[in-house]
Amino acid sequence: MHRFVLFLVTLVAAASVPAVEICGVDPNAGNFVKSGFEATELPPIPEVALPAPGTPLAIMVEGPLNGATIDARTVQIYGTFAGPPNTSVLINDVPAYKVGTLWLAEIEVGAGTNALTVKAVNMAGSEVAVAHMLIRGPEPFVPAPVRIDATSAIAPFAVNASFDLVGTTMGSIDFNADGVDDANSAGAAAILSYLYTLPGRYRARFTLVPSGIYYRYLLAEHPSELRQTFCFVYGHMRERLIANDIAGALQALVPELRTDFQILWTGLGAGLPTAAQELGDIVDGRYSKLSAELVIAKPNPAQPGIARVFLLQLARGSDGIWRIVAM
Repeated sequence: MHRFVLFLVTLVAAASVPAVEICGVDPNAGNFVKSGFEATELPPIPEVALPAPGTPLAIMVEGPLNGATIDARTVQIYGTFAGPPNTSVLINDVPAYKVGTLWLAEIEVGAGTNALTVKAVNMAGSEVAVAHMLIRGPEPFVPAPVRIDATSAIAPFAVNASFDLVGTTMGSIDFNADGVDDANSAGAAAILSYLYTLPGRYRARFTLVPSGIYYRYLLAEHPSELRQTFCFVYGHMRERLIANDIAGALQALVPELRTDFQILWTGLGAGLPTAAQELGDIVDGRYSKLSAELVIAKPNPAQPGIARVFLLQLARGSDGIWRIVAM
């Protein structure tokens, strides 16, 4: 699990330090919010800014080309997208991996023609889609000559790669697509490892002697992008409640919670905006690729060092959208 900050108790107990929304705060500067990377171990990951909430949805498939023939049961498909924060990319309703405006998915293809629907979907349910077709060639297929044990993870993460091709007398891998081999081995028995320290989508190049060159894509998710997405989901709910827009606030919740909270928020009547302003800010949290737990705090001005604290849990749903699952 990744963490936002190291010591919540220090933050809440300090009378001169109010709760601060972490969005937009550089976790690599100073000692307040930590990125999770010690300077002596790994380089810090630069912060990124999320797109504007009003960014129009768009989706593009870069490869394989429309109508391409695939000589395997699985294929890596990739492209670019645009949209507001918390936008998901789906291939036949299966979420893709994302970083910035790039996406990557590994999907199964059936025999013959495969009609794919590739779409970008935002938290409000709006979507744009493109049709894409891939054709699976006739079997039997040649076994995949290269293997990597992960397709995507939150940076930094390590991967192990191997060759599985009879007759290989030497192999090398350019893991980060900079044109320079990062690891090499005599023969096909070795496991070659690499640490992806920076987010991005990478086209790893395998050079096998004498059989030739092969490619595999990997994607490293950006921890700052994830943290700010959680802030966006919570902030969207709070801002919509302050504006007395209950329908908009419900978009941040999973469907299972919406009926109960609609009743609760409606019951507050004209007092809803005031109550929403008292919800507090994100001061701590931990998260993984699929779930997050945030600590929300609201200091008491009359009692320095005292804050009202509650937990907020989020999860990435089957549609790839982050929503609140408990609070």
